[in-house]
Amino acid sequence: MSEAFRSEVEEFMRVNPETEKLDVILADMNGIFRGKQLPAKSLDKLADGNFYMPITTPFLTTNGANAEKILDDFGSDPDRRCYPVAGSLKPVPWASRPTAQIQVDMVDKDDAPIFASPRTVLSRVLSELRELGLTPVVAIEYEFFLFKAGSETPEVVDPMNGMPRGADANCYNLDVYADFEPLMTEIEQAAMAQGLDVTGLISEYGNGQFEANLGHVADAMKACDDALLLKRVVRGVAHKHDLLASFMAKPMPDEVGSGLHAHVSLLNNDGLNVFAQDDGEKTLRDALGGLLETMPAATAFFAPNANSYRRFDEEWFAPVVRNWGENNRRLSLRLPMADAANRRFEHRVSGADASPHLVVAAVLAGVCHGLKNELDPGKPLGEFDLVDFDEVLPPRWKMALEVLKKDTVLGRYLGEEFVDLYLRVRESEEEEFHCKYYAADHTQYLRIL
Repeated sequence: MSEAFRSEVEEFMRVNPETEKLDVILADMNGIFRGKQLPAKSLDKLADGNFYMPITTPFLTTNGANAEKILDDFGSDPDRRCYPVAGSLKPVPWASRPTAQIQVDMVDKDDAPIFASPRTVLSRVLSELRELGLTPVVAIEYEFFLFKAGSETPEVVDPMNGMPRGADANCYNLDVYADFEPLMTEIEQAAMAQGLDVTGLISEYGNGQFEANLGHVADAMKACDDALLLKRVVRGVAHKHDLLASFMAKPMPDEVGSGLHAHVSLLNNDGLNVFAQDDGEKTLRDALGGLLETMPAATAFFAPNANSYRRFDEEWFAPVVRNWGENNRRLSLRLPMADAANRRFEHRVSGADASPHLVVAAVLAGVCHGLKNELDPGKPLGEFDLVDFDEVLPPRWKMALEVLKKDTVLGRYLGEEFVDLYLRVRESEEEEFHCKYYAADHTQYLRIL
């Protein structure tokens, strides 16, 4: 591996000889890259296998702390070796100095992938699908907001061309997109420099909200790596222009939330879409049945923090019920309009704040569960049908964690050890969040009680 990486480094430095700095980044369970900035010569250290990070790096809390409930096991925080992800050495166009970027993943003392890495969790599920002779094709869409820098209460950015800001929803409005076209072009060019296949950038439903789409790829790991890298590109380019690009699930109470939508199909060993074969509709229904059965427990991965549950508002098209059907954006599982070869489902539950690796791992675990047990998803809803809100997904963080704790399915695919660790980290965060005081407490109760 080191020789192949050395060749990658030599070619990169031949094309980018001016490189001074190196961002070494590792994906954690929060969908955040943690890492270090080093001199460019540190690439030799990575090639020699001499780069280390603390073992808790992949499972820090969202704000970068060690969770209270894992301290007995991991409080000493020993280092673990990190290896480069092949093909991930890329330029960082938005950096103020010539900078490169390399993604790494962590291994344990025996050099086996560490169980706590979200990439390891996804690898486990992909192995299950390979045993069924299946390869998932995945495309990820991200929604995000652009805000003015420096304001703790989010303030939507003004148009960059001096035009007046639009009011209310301006979904797919090309004039609004044109207000920010220089920034969007720079995002697209930076993504291209990093080898990311951005197939669309659009003005979304919220004021100051945009969506970025990645192409379909028959490599779920790459799809998730690319999604997280795209998130870094968007935030980096925005930061360069003194703007805040936020992937928070619900940054403003009176605006739509931001989602992470995953489009998924399955290829057989002949490279054909199994949902488009003679028995394709039965296979698709089985997969949807598994997704619907595992969805309540998987909500803890789709909605990983307190703010995630503010997005679950039926008035804003956020899916809150287990359901499925053709061409209906109110549903959790939507079957988009497509020709037979591109028959797929769109998973719409997750917020943009979630880890793409864990979202896709949980989705594919549900697919595996449904295929193995031939689960019936029930009756579909039509494209204009309204949603019955009698049986909703877990509507609060603590409730979602309790549902996951009682679950007996997802641990078999994601790893029981990982699910236990994930629960302990999230339970620590939930307790810490619950104990904080907010201005709303005083507004609501101070004078009255």
